[in-house]
Amino acid sequence: MISDEQKIYELSQIWKDAEYNFAFWDKVSIDWDGEYRKALSGVLATSDMYEYYRELARFINLLGDGHTGISFPMEIMQSTEYYSMLPVYLAKIGDDYIVISVDEKYKDEIPMFSVLKKFDSVDIGEYIKEEIYPYIWHGNEEACVRNALIELLCGKADSEAVLTLEKDGKVFDVCLKRTDPAGIKWYASGMPNPRTISGEMILDEESVKIKITEDGIAVITIPTFMDDSVSGKIYGKFDELSQAKGYIIDVRGNGGGNSTNADAVASLFISGQFESCVAETQIYEPTYKAWGLFRDDFKNVSPEALPQMHWDDDSQKSYRMCRHIYFRRESNTAQNNAPGKLEGPIVVLMNSNTVSAAEDFVDVMKMHTDAVFVGTNTAGTSGQPYTVNLPSGGSYRICTRRCIAQNGEDIYNKGFSPDVRITVTLSDVLDGCDKAMETALDMTSERFDLSD
Repeated sequence: MISDEQKIYELSQIWKDAEYNFAFWDKVSIDWDGEYRKALSGVLATSDMYEYYRELARFINLLGDGHTGISFPMEIMQSTEYYSMLPVYLAKIGDDYIVISVDEKYKDEIPMFSVLKKFDSVDIGEYIKEEIYPYIWHGNEEACVRNALIELLCGKADSEAVLTLEKDGKVFDVCLKRTDPAGIKWYASGMPNPRTISGEMILDEESVKIKITEDGIAVITIPTFMDDSVSGKIYGKFDELSQAKGYIIDVRGNGGGNSTNADAVASLFISGQFESCVAETQIYEPTYKAWGLFRDDFKNVSPEALPQMHWDDDSQKSYRMCRHIYFRRESNTAQNNAPGKLEGPIVVLMNSNTVSAAEDFVDVMKMHTDAVFVGTNTAGTSGQPYTVNLPSGGSYRICTRRCIAQNGEDIYNKGFSPDVRITVTLSDVLDGCDKAMETALDMTSERFDLSD
């Protein structure tokens, strides 16, 4: 265990860096100094590294941003002492938390696709809100489901939980103990796979897949923008793609990466150079803050009321500087190096796990193409994190840059909205129906009359 002095130092690092670097102080209503004082007592009361990092996580997640958070030391993350798992796996489908896999020893006791109703006698929604959300980003609840379920199922070795489940109208309780995940023998691999789309796979890489359907629609699936060669791989299939009648670009579950890679893919559907990733970054000039501290007329004015205040430019600047909400707006011009422009109707598939650079891709496609967007809202978090390694072995990151939707849409913790919203049900999943993909295929064939 680390010393009290080091606990105070590391917590103070987070407090200081967030104070001067966090990009969204105008989006949160918290007394940061007051919360810091509370957290001092919290970290000093912890008795092991796991609880200490939990307290750091609780503190930093008060900022409510998806690019801001704590990473635990690997020695904790890889320790079954702290990260053992209940022998059940869940997924959220619609509004329900569904059992999609269990340890073989429970296959008769816990029917597949049972619905979790309560956790330790507390309604599951309320339990997650009270016991899970304080320790993870939850600004957009749909986007944090996977992390919430990890927090729910994992915990200290041999700790127990009572799950209240429902199946076919029957409600029953099961008491489960957390154990080493490596020792769990999963009875089922998860939900049924969606029905396969017929067609020719012309590119099958980990970071991108392209299939040309029998109707001549190019389905381009991009699970990540981390791969700097992703655009080159797609460019290499330009001749085949140029023969397609339409395009479905699937960025569901794309966790982001490099926005330059996203721009390079978008370039295939845009003529010439284009504006990309409008963003704001904080500017700090301490003299203006010093001047602002003497202004009594600043004290009872909220940032929302600022446009109604008839202050001169220096007063406006001093006010914003005191609150760390003085920004410089900037935009990037993407260099279009695509081998040509692909012509035809475009559908973009997205969901709550479309994050960061993938949202920047959605932004560009919304602004510069006539694509139709199908699915659910994206995650609503994009920006440049500032990452710091802590002496105790973990790290933290703080978002320093706020991305602004080019079309003026408010995306912070909301995400970009689809044109066609898709609600997935358990029956869809069990039938192997990928409703969003099937909607996109139908829309492309029927709306644009490509089946002839």
